[in-house]
Amino acid sequence: MVSEDRRVHVRELQQELHRLFLRRRHNAIQLAQSIDPEIEPAAYSILFTLQREGAQRMTDISKHLGIGKPTLSRQLTTLAERGFITKKADPADGRAMVISLTEQGRCRLDTAQQERSERYLHMLQPWSEEDIMMLSGLLAKMNQTYAEYDDAGFCAAAAGTGAADSSSAQSPGAQSRPAQSPSAQSPSAQSPTVQPKVA
Repeated sequence: MVSEDRRVHVRELQQELHRLFLRRRHNAIQLAQSIDPEIEPAAYSILFTLQREGAQRMTDISKHLGIGKPTLSRQLTTLAERGFITKKADPADGRAMVISLTEQGRCRLDTAQQERSERYLHMLQPWSEEDIMMLSGLLAKMNQTYAEYDDAGFCAAAAGTGAADSSSAQSPGAQSRPAQSPSAQSPSAQSPTVQPKVA
């Protein structure tokens, strides 16, 4: 049984996370514009993924960021035109494309991130190092919890689909056996005649 106090605390956390996500979106817009005014905020996430993970297939980027392929394709086209990424055929699979950061893209991204780090340093001057470390640790724990919860949900959904498929499968004998008509059932199995009520 979940206590009411715990529900209140979780709702408060949910509200603060919502405010943080809105602020993060605003920061992403500013960061993208500092890299290049022509790219959209979502493009920064693509560049950051390539910076952190290295060259990636388009399908892997789409899965990692939760971006649909049409949207991702448009973003990649813009980034390639601006000289920030390259797109080459995957040697292991000619049908797939491997996306990589160019040196120009890496330099622009490093410069923008350095400027943002300086902004955080200035903004967090009133904070103690202990507070900064505590928040960093809690956010890391939250990200890990998100990942584990999402993985568990995916596994549960997959298991539920498998169970449904198993229950819907019938034995060959059951499938070939025709259903009995009402007249072929035993008298006890047939519905009794309902007598009309007398007013």
